[in-house]
Amino acid sequence: MIKHALAAGAAALVAITSAQAGMPLNAWLGTYEKNTDGLHSLSITNSGGSLEISVKGECTPNPCDWGAAPAVAYADSAGGDASSNTEAITAVYDQGFATKTIVLDGRAGETLRAHIYTRFTDNSGRSDYVNHVSLKKKALIARPLPGGPIIAQPLKPFKEDCISFNPDAVSVAQKNGRWKLVQGSMWMLDAGPNKSEMDRAKTIVQHYGMNKQCFIGRPDASLEYWLTDSAAPSGGLYGEDCVNINPNGLSVKNSGSHYTIVSNGNHYAFTAPSEEEAQTVIKAIQFYGFTKSCFVGRPDPSMRYLRK
Repeated sequence: MIKHALAAGAAALVAITSAQAGMPLNAWLGTYEKNTDGLHSLSITNSGGSLEISVKGECTPNPCDWGAAPAVAYADSAGGDASSNTEAITAVYDQGFATKTIVLDGRAGETLRAHIYTRFTDNSGRSDYVNHVSLKKKALIARPLPGGPIIAQPLKPFKEDCISFNPDAVSVAQKNGRWKLVQGSMWMLDAGPNKSEMDRAKTIVQHYGMNKQCFIGRPDASLEYWLTDSAAPSGGLYGEDCVNINPNGLSVKNSGSHYTIVSNGNHYAFTAPSEEEAQTVIKAIQFYGFTKSCFVGRPDPSMRYLRK
């Protein structure tokens, strides 16, 4: 597993130099905020033995959410116990145009050193590089709601597959004769010859401030949805093509070669290749409380998005 986690060549460069090296894994958990340039923040969690690192990068005007990735904790030797003596933690993020490997060294006190290895996969000719940043641990402060108890945020009941981007940097470009919605060398949507549909998609993304494109099932996604700062886009935009969905009225039907997700027992909504994936679609819709299913171009939409 370490060979995959450190494909960028990080293994040869991880050196634990802190006096606080070798802390118990629980001492690493928490949220860390920017101390030097390079990252906005990151959180380390361990739920039921599933170690994850959630990262927010530095983007303008708002931080860009890399999402959560499975993490690996390393002991000091093959016979060591990583839960009681963690020397380093790694995680890998696939951003479409590049993979980023984060290596956290042994500063598990008030500061944390993060080494970020970026390996470009888009054939752009850019050099792979490493960035070293420092973060400070955020103090845990319980802030009760006025007149009420502290309300815990629910955990996601499903694994997310998301790509973060900067909505202000999105543009419409023609590549190989097809109109696409792009950010730099990364493209997110393809409308073929229909430039007007990509212009509309750009307007929608920037109107809602969408900064994360998410999928359930790839490469042929059963559900594609977009988030604004890790929440459902909300509001409205003149001229939208949307239909209502009831997040609490969704069910799954076996349609033979696939599974159909219907709303209120009879309205076709989505399809999935397996019952498990269909149930994941329902979990995502219910978690974010999506109530509108919207389209750019029909009957074969070049963009589909959900909102409140």
